Amino acid sequence: MTAVAAQIGRLTMWSGIACGRDRQNMFWAFGFFALLLVLFLGALSGGDPAVQVSLTAALVTVAVMANGLFSVGIGLAAARDRGIFRRFTTTPVPGWVVLAAMVLARLLIVIASAVLLVLVARTVFGVPWSGGPAGWLSVIVAGATTFSALGFLIAGLAPAPHVANALANLVFIPLMALGGTTIPAAMLPSPLDQLSRVLPSRAMVDGLVASCVAGANITDLLSHHARLFAWGAAAAMAGAYAWRRRSA
Repeated sequence: MTAVAAQIGRLTMWSGIACGRDRQNMFWAFGFFALLLVLFLGALSGGDPAVQVSLTAALVTVAVMANGLFSVGIGLAAARDRGIFRRFTTTPVPGWVVLAAMVLARLLIVIASAVLLVLVARTVFGVPWSGGPAGWLSVIVAGATTFSALGFLIAGLAPAPHVANALANLVFIPLMALGGTTIPAAMLPSPLDQLSRVLPSRAMVDGLVASCVAGANITDLLSHHARLFAWGAAAAMAGAYAWRRRSA
């Protein structure tokens, strides 16, 4: 078990370095959403703390969704298409170890990107955050895990990277539109509001706002975590099944 953990750790570091060398990937993971945050909080919030909190929670959620769905989904599909996983069949390293390391490396990037956004909002724009870091960080980790699992499912279902891109958009757009990130949940008609409440994007937005405004701690956020991890667990299991069938 220790040897497997060491293999995953080394391969995670290797995969993270490979991702870090891709400037385009790093821009979309970090730079793009940081620029959007600066634009939204600097030009659109009007200095209103309530608006700043809402915009920050929405943008952090969108960043986690985009990085999880597209980076994991398309990244894994592209790696499989290039035959990276087949090359490891000639080594003593099991294929699932390589896959786990690549997912973990991308998951850590998703978390780091979201944490950076919160820190920029807090330190540069003074966005009020009444709760401690444990609350909002737990929501970010839960959300990143869930959307990375959904990205893994997309990679398992897609026969090629361009199909993974299409599937990621097919998932991303409804989650963004109905999850309280672009349209405030209070403005949704009652049937759509009820649908929105079961979506992982809504759970993440609500969890971040609760941590920020109400000072919710990890215990107070258990219902949000439960919704996120339910989606994540289902996506991970379905993704593992689809990946095995696609890689057979």
